[in-house]
Amino acid sequence: MIFIMKKKLGEEFKIYRDSILKMILSTLKKYKKKLQNIDAKLETCKDMDKYKLYGELITANLYHIKNENMKEIQLENYYDNNNKIIIPLDDKYTPALNAKMFFKKYNKLKNALEVVSKQKQETLKELDYIESVVYELETANTLEEVSEIFEEISENVIFKEKVDSYKKHKKEKIKKSSLTKNKTVSFNPIKYKIEDYTLLVGRNNKENDYLTLKYAKKTDLWFHTKDIHGSHAILQLNNNIMPNDNILIQCAQITAYHSKAKLSSNVPVDFCEVKYVRKPQGSKPGMVIYTNNKTLYVNPKI
Repeated sequence: MIFIMKKKLGEEFKIYRDSILKMILSTLKKYKKKLQNIDAKLETCKDMDKYKLYGELITANLYHIKNENMKEIQLENYYDNNNKIIIPLDDKYTPALNAKMFFKKYNKLKNALEVVSKQKQETLKELDYIESVVYELETANTLEEVSEIFEEISENVIFKEKVDSYKKHKKEKIKKSSLTKNKTVSFNPIKYKIEDYTLLVGRNNKENDYLTLKYAKKTDLWFHTKDIHGSHAILQLNNNIMPNDNILIQCAQITAYHSKAKLSSNVPVDFCEVKYVRKPQGSKPGMVIYTNNKTLYVNPKI
């Protein structure tokens, strides 16, 4: 009977996790496509300085250019040792009007570059966050952990369309699993004893935030893999006494194990005092910035 129950729970967990993962991966694909479109727009902006140059050269030489329509014009480029440059023109307009059109195109691309560059930075942040949720789901081991991840994404506008659709088609399952019943942070970090110290490891983005920014003391030590998705880890200090190098290395090894690099070797793990970790306003769950850190290179293990 126990075996049958465990098997049923295992199947329910897998179906549940895979359905949420499918939703996340679909969103990930959407944002990767968005990034491709942004990069394509940025590629077109690369020519903006060329159009500015064309406009400047034509304007500077208008006094001796014939005021007649032509397909191209050859001028000296005073930005390039007066070497000759051939400028293509729209023969429906005079050179003067072509110059104005080049300046207009330059300004349009310049403005587009500023807007699209900001869009790219935001999209990269969103992709980074989505990939962190994928990591969470791939390492989740219980229905409760998947439910907490579902609660996290339910609060994020990135997943709104997918979450609403999922809720609509899975009403009975949501009610049964109480996915949105708990509106507070479920705090149950993984605990490791290292000699006389305790290392706490977050299980998901929301728990990482709570562990680092609410629960930990400012003098505790914070660990995280460098530029790699993974859990926040907090080493609780005893009377603010700094641990020896061996303990720091063990903490880094455990942190690396609870990251996307768990199967890698020589993984970089940053650590610093909690007081040097902060969360930028408006940033996604689990996302922080930090300073005054040191880096250890370790092989992941627990």
